[in-house]
Amino acid sequence: MILSCLLLSAQPKPDLNFGGTWVLDKDRSFSNPAGLEQTTVITHDGETLKLDAKVKTAQGEQAIQETWTLDGQEREFTPDGAKPGSKGMRKGYWLAGRRAIVLVDERTTPGEKGPVIQRTTRKFSLSPDGRTLTVDYFSDTPRYQVEAKRVFVKQ
Repeated sequence: MILSCLLLSAQPKPDLNFGGTWVLDKDRSFSNPAGLEQTTVITHDGETLKLDAKVKTAQGEQAIQETWTLDGQEREFTPDGAKPGSKGMRKGYWLAGRRAIVLVDERTTPGEKGPVIQRTTRKFSLSPDGRTLTVDYFSDTPRYQVEAKRVFVKQ
């Protein structure tokens, strides 16, 4: 009996699946642009995560499409809407116990006084019932640091 309990507890937890259509819950989110509205469709298949987001702010609407591989390997990407000569590196990985994922991207943009580097880290976690997605944002540039939280509800 004790052996079977130990064997059951030693088995890996099933991977979380972040797939679905997610709508921003503004009341539970903070430190975001005024008037932010966001709907994100996530396709999650094994170690591949695809994000298709529609973001609306006072500055207008923006469509964001990103693909991440959750293996911890850094990969080059071309930042959307960036200045010519901009470069990007990104990596995605699972936290210990595969209980959340972390997405990190670093964008290097040519500037008047040399390259400008922006690093953004996002931690994605699901509620136990799988109906709430919380994304913690941390963004660092030479001019500012931002921390924000976006809470989404599954549709």
